[in-house]
Amino acid sequence: MIELLIVVSIAAILAAIAVPTLRDTLNDFRQRSALAQLASDLNQARGEAIKRNSRVLVCVRNTAGTDCSASTNWLTGWVACTDANSDNACDTSSATSPNPFIVRPALDASLTLTALDASAAAFSTIRFNANSSQGAGNSTATLTLGGTWSGAVNHTVTVAGTGHIAKQ
Repeated sequence: MIELLIVVSIAAILAAIAVPTLRDTLNDFRQRSALAQLASDLNQARGEAIKRNSRVLVCVRNTAGTDCSASTNWLTGWVACTDANSDNACDTSSATSPNPFIVRPALDASLTLTALDASAAAFSTIRFNANSSQGAGNSTATLTLGGTWSGAVNHTVTVAGTGHIAKQ
């Protein structure tokens, strides 16, 4: 019985040490997955702008996930869609051209995502022109993905005016 108590005590001590490490690992994985998804969606939107020879938006999604929202809260998710008429709204969807072509749900509550332009103003939309450059003045856009947990490291995705996308 004493041996069993010793084994259980040692297991409890090891579990107490491992749980915070596992939680940090899961949070880090969640953050890196969201960062990779965001960078991938931006690259796909840029490629679609070139392929379709048309303007493409990546923007904060509305509640229904069918269009852009005026909100700057990127945590609610985002959409990527064509905007051939340059009215800053998703074009009407059709059977041959579904729009939006990317719809992402809200991010986990443990993550933070802010989007700032070169003047440090929050924004809700990134525009890619047919030549792959970023529209609306071609300013640099920076999306910063962080976490709410202790020791969280911020990671960024930067979209240059030329349309180049870099993740750090």
